[in-house]
Amino acid sequence: MDVARIVYSRELKIAAMRAMDAGETGGQVARRLELSPRLLEKWRVEWRARGEQAFPGKGSRNSGAPARDERRLAELERKIGQLTVENDFLKKALGHFREHHPPAVINGGAACTAKSKKQPKRGVL
Repeated sequence: MDVARIVYSRELKIAAMRAMDAGETGGQVARRLELSPRLLEKWRVEWRARGEQAFPGKGSRNSGAPARDERRLAELERKIGQLTVENDFLKKALGHFREHHPPAVINGGAACTAKSKKQPKRGVL
């Protein structure tokens, strides 16, 4: 059995939210407008999250997606900035170590053979 879905106007929703903001309880508003208190709570959540941009109208249910996309974009831009700072730091550190701390053995030739040429000490038996 199909049950017709009731569509409430944006003006009704805003009027209900303004009445609740003015101090009327959700139960009072629900009784006066013959609405479900749970429905009013759903509206209140959207009203608080989006303010005057809430309740865009029929067919615009996914209008929250751009807000999520913008948040995700801002999060990714912060991550890019953080990684850029880390890369710059590591490049500077690498340059510092190349300039001030050269490797002890470059090709291994002279340093390795010098040690192997040492004669072992002869101990007293």
